[in-house]
Amino acid sequence: MRRRSAPARAAGGALAIVVTVMLTGCFANPLDAIVEQASEETAKNTAEELIEGMTGGEAGIELGGLPEGFPEEIPLVSDNILQSMTMPEGTMVVVEDPRNMGEVAAQVKSDFADWEEVAFTDMEQLVSAGYKKGSLGVNVSIMGEEGSPTRVGYIIPNEEAE
Repeated sequence: MRRRSAPARAAGGALAIVVTVMLTGCFANPLDAIVEQASEETAKNTAEELIEGMTGGEAGIELGGLPEGFPEEIPLVSDNILQSMTMPEGTMVVVEDPRNMGEVAAQVKSDFADWEEVAFTDMEQLVSAGYKKGSLGVNVSIMGEEGSPTRVGYIIPNEEAE
């Protein structure tokens, strides 16, 4: 088992906090579309600054798209990408799917059928799994509730950070 440095643990914690906020939708702004767009840009910049301050490294947040260099081997359950983030410790992508959580969880399990499942937890409204294939690892978190789209977060740690 490899030990992680204090900055790596802090970055991992920051990444976990950001993915939880993104999955729960707590970042949504209830104001009209114009204010929402301006607020999203402000929130994006603030989040980047916060993460960079916590980790001491560069962070990039992308709204609606995959970050540059995202591994092609990672199957996403949906093309509806809400946000992605890169930082020295890894990459995180959050997608939204209109299907219910059970259907999405089954799809994710099928998508990673040829990967080694290294962790799995089902807590009803949150399913979390870890997969590994060669040197590539991914943690997948699925969150949903009745009547709302299901959100799926993918966290891909950088090999150096593991």
